[in-house]
Amino acid sequence: VKTINPGIVYASITGYGEEGPWVERPGQDLLAQARSGVMWLNGDHEQGPVPFGLAIGDMLAGAATAQGILAALVMRFRTGRGAHVETSLLEALVDFQFEVLTTHLNDGRRQPKRSSFRSAHAYLSAPYGVYPTADGYLAIAMTPIGKLADLLQIEALAPYRDKPKSWFEHRDTIKAIIAEQLSTATTAHWLEVLEPADIWCAKVLDWAELLESEGFKALDMLQTVTRGDDVSIHTTRSPIRINGGRPTTTRAAPQIGEQSAAIRKEFGL
Repeated sequence: VKTINPGIVYASITGYGEEGPWVERPGQDLLAQARSGVMWLNGDHEQGPVPFGLAIGDMLAGAATAQGILAALVMRFRTGRGAHVETSLLEALVDFQFEVLTTHLNDGRRQPKRSSFRSAHAYLSAPYGVYPTADGYLAIAMTPIGKLADLLQIEALAPYRDKPKSWFEHRDTIKAIIAEQLSTATTAHWLEVLEPADIWCAKVLDWAELLESEGFKALDMLQTVTRGDDVSIHTTRSPIRINGGRPTTTRAAPQIGEQSAAIRKEFGL
């Protein structure tokens, strides 16, 4: 390709790279997740490996490829030379874990240990997690246990309030104590208690609640696009805003093979 057009920028995505024993293995998202180690970061400790409920390898590899293409275009503008941009599902998934993998590589290579009670992050202490309330769920991020104990009026947290090391060492016990108290009242009640005190927390929304929320509506992220066969699809818009505006289109992505004939004709194939 470089011989034909030295200025061309093109890209390719594989499952596991161009070398090594996995090259011929199926480059499928679930299988790439299985080989990447990422499954050991989800779910509770006793659950074993838990995959993400999205094709994150596919999406992350696509995003990495787009970044690589943009970098190559900048290089071509400066040097006149094109480039072949490459990545794989596995490389994208490893990069996705760079923060916790770096911790692992510099911490005696100990395996991550997830909480056994409503785990949300293998490397973070209590109260970090999602808790059931009387009518839903509440997410609580990093918060000093002493401050939370006072706000929630939980005397059982007294042994841990001034011992930050215990917030990780005894996080399952601490989280169970918090969960018991939060289950006694509604999510709205706890938000009224915690948010004025600047506690990082949020109601856990399902899709219906998200779509009806004013916070989501303010972002204007929905649009309707139409395929070549006149089928209309209600979907999301780009998450990127440029100069205050969000790109929009009325045309849906082409169906498989829809533009194949036009491409062959253009290149004389």
